[in-house]
Amino acid sequence: MGNYRHTQEFKIKYCEVDFKDEIKLSTCLSFMEEVACLSADELGFGYSYVKAKGCAFMVTNIYLEFLKPIRLGEVIKAQTWPLPPSYVVFGREYQFLSQMDDLLMRATSRWCLVDVKTGKLLQSKVIDNQDYSTYNTDKAVENVQWKIPAFERDDGELRFSLKIANSEYDHNMHVNNTRYADYCINCFTLDELKERAIAKFSIAYIKQCREGETLFFYRKKITENEYAVQGFNEKGEKVVQAQIGFDE
Repeated sequence: MGNYRHTQEFKIKYCEVDFKDEIKLSTCLSFMEEVACLSADELGFGYSYVKAKGCAFMVTNIYLEFLKPIRLGEVIKAQTWPLPPSYVVFGREYQFLSQMDDLLMRATSRWCLVDVKTGKLLQSKVIDNQDYSTYNTDKAVENVQWKIPAFERDDGELRFSLKIANSEYDHNMHVNNTRYADYCINCFTLDELKERAIAKFSIAYIKQCREGETLFFYRKKITENEYAVQGFNEKGEKVVQAQIGFDE
């Protein structure tokens, strides 16, 4: 399994692009989630397997880089493979390729295994049907800096808010990770995005959000081409933080 990579083709649809006819950030995360789940199923530790054990995989961090635009109507190949896990962290790598095998996007993510009833993190040894020594160790992105600049709400600008409803949910009974990408992008105006392209995106999921909660998203400029975005609930608890880098 040392060279294992799960590959899935996607044709970019009208509902998957933004106002510039380029792939939405949330679409990228959706494709990544889809191939991750299919890969886990293929390797024998997917949704049905962990559900029977009373646990679930939850993504905690995502980092991605765009190398070329991905546009409406294009057919891309999304690849993914799991890395050998640590004590409680499951790493997974991704690449989006053109039909000519040009690299369009590369990404990495970190997941944890959670006991559904208690919410406690579980050790990787709970997945007892894998030989991690045979896993592909290739990195799609080298030397990722997972730490995202933090700031207090008073140091940022309130740019977006919403009340969570059921359409945001997935089968883990919380807001799906892909939705937060849209919330972060909503912190920018059309005019701000019109002449800019996202080069890098990093997000850390801190606290699960559920129906009825109101979330407030604040933005702070870090450099000329980089911004930090943080989401808070009504209690003032930070639920998510992200960093967005635009092309220079």
